[in-house]
Amino acid sequence: MLAALAIPTVILTAWMIVKKYQTHTTLILSGMFMLTLGIVFTQAGVADVISAKYGFKDTGAAFFDIFKAFDVIMSQRTATIGMVAMTAAGFSTYMTRIGAADSLVKACSKPLEALNKPYLVLAVAYLIGQALNIVISSPAGLAMLLLVSVYPILVRAGVSPLSAAAAIGTTGALDLGPGSGNANVAAETLGLPIAEYFATKQLLVAIPVAIIVAATHYFVQQWFDKREGEELGEYLEGEKREFKSAPAFYAFLPFAPIALLLMFSSIGIPSIKMNAPTAMYVALIATIFIDAVRNKSIQTALDNGMSFFKGMANAFSSIVVLIVAATMFTLGLNAIGAIDALKEMVLGGDVHYILITIFAMLIIGLTSILTGSGNAAFFSFANLGPELAGAAGVKTILMLLPMQFMAGFCRSLSPVSAVIIAVSAASNVSPFGVLKRTAIPMAVGIVSTLIITQFVF
Repeated sequence: MLAALAIPTVILTAWMIVKKYQTHTTLILSGMFMLTLGIVFTQAGVADVISAKYGFKDTGAAFFDIFKAFDVIMSQRTATIGMVAMTAAGFSTYMTRIGAADSLVKACSKPLEALNKPYLVLAVAYLIGQALNIVISSPAGLAMLLLVSVYPILVRAGVSPLSAAAAIGTTGALDLGPGSGNANVAAETLGLPIAEYFATKQLLVAIPVAIIVAATHYFVQQWFDKREGEELGEYLEGEKREFKSAPAFYAFLPFAPIALLLMFSSIGIPSIKMNAPTAMYVALIATIFIDAVRNKSIQTALDNGMSFFKGMANAFSSIVVLIVAATMFTLGLNAIGAIDALKEMVLGGDVHYILITIFAMLIIGLTSILTGSGNAAFFSFANLGPELAGAAGVKTILMLLPMQFMAGFCRSLSPVSAVIIAVSAASNVSPFGVLKRTAIPMAVGIVSTLIITQFVF
């Protein structure tokens, strides 16, 4: 059976990525390989397996159609979800450049100093970090900011360096908001505007899950510290950097795109439609004017504004091409009948949709742990959500949202993820020591996500 070839192909692809073969090109070549097999053995054309939304028109030669498929996928994905990812990354880069991100983190860390219970401070710090991840979309970037501001507070309060690093290393686990690549892919897969997906889907599950994870950190880190007798560490002054100087009101600027998206949507003013890139551009221009007044220099403000486009360029090579590569990989799975085979299992009643959901989550989770990237994992398998949910006759959100959150949770369980490496190095602790502390909170988060999603939707 041709579909069975998906198993060794997926295993080989995962092995190559683990062995540090370039992720983007590995996924693209694997997808092309499976697409070629599908065309050769089924006599089907690329047009028969590629989605109609790509507007594919054959070249007249099956061999060249394979490359044409990559072309149309690149064009369509860059113009849609790719543009969202690029503008979100650009805006985040710009907020960091002008000091707005630093002002936000510094403002949010102040309430922690008023608490005098070490592990309560830890739990609240996790919740603050997870909330900040809505506007600071890079988990590693957010962690570095929290290491400057929150980490010293936690250690001075009486929390061990390992516990502090574990909490900070998991703050981006839920991948919330319009700046998250995974959230945007999920929204597009569901056919929803990102603001609607964030406000009416993500938050309904994320809020209780975040509280549960924070409570788990409270008990787990306290237990570990008592059991291991962890001595309190001192913050490494040599690694500490100063916050960029910026007015306090700059802390509100990162929220501007989210405010615009929520204001002009089906849950706000429905007569005006605004997508994520438009919101980012409006916020960018408005902030450039504010920055010009603050610096009393138009030239400085415009120079700072250029960081937006540099951030977009970086996102194209790292995020957008990965989205295209993952789409090509999924197209290959579809060409050899692997997705249809899974759908038949569901339709045949052989496997309950919950078990299929767990299976899809495990694939994403394993990929995320092996690669250290939640994006690579979710982008590759997101399209399975609607396919399998349709076959099972259930709402797509029941499968897709747990799949999306799984990618972020398992990124915090990977020894090769940027965020774990960053918090371990800055805290001067072992990455595996941190992972031992993140395992239980992340496992609890995964289970609670699956359960709460079934009840909410």
